[in-house]
Amino acid sequence: MEIALICVALLLVATLYSSVGHGGASGYLAVLSLTSFAAMEAAWLKQHAWCLNLVVAAIAFWHYRRAGHHIPRLTIPFIVVSVPFAMLGGYLRVDGTLYDLLLSICLVLAAWRLYTIPNGIRGDEILDLKPIHAAPVGGTIGLVSGVIGVGGGIFLSPVLLFKKWAT
Repeated sequence: MEIALICVALLLVATLYSSVGHGGASGYLAVLSLTSFAAMEAAWLKQHAWCLNLVVAAIAFWHYRRAGHHIPRLTIPFIVVSVPFAMLGGYLRVDGTLYDLLLSICLVLAAWRLYTIPNGIRGDEILDLKPIHAAPVGGTIGLVSGVIGVGGGIFLSPVLLFKKWAT
């Protein structure tokens, strides 16, 4: 019965996250952390969340790109820097209580920042993104995402909105 409930919860997370272009790794980690799988090592949780995240994010990206919502000049500066830093973060060994604490802090902080975004950011308020500004943001997001095992969208979305780099 637990496996069926987990599958339903993961499907719900995937559906909700992909509807806004995210992969959902933070949601998968939250679901798995509330089940018997929480007793598994942090590396196991990260690997499974990453795999689910890659599949769902790829499907969401395909749909968003097909609909004309992808802006390469906005994404490339983040990708170039964040991917190597995410790999570095993935190699860092953070287990046990420290991993649980970091994961909890990151999820609560990301949720709070998304909740506090002002409504009604207009398209005429969008500022031009310069690669020199995107590089440190992408590197930081990549490193944190690699350490805790999420895709990074939960950190990038608030930054894009607060910095007025996107609507």
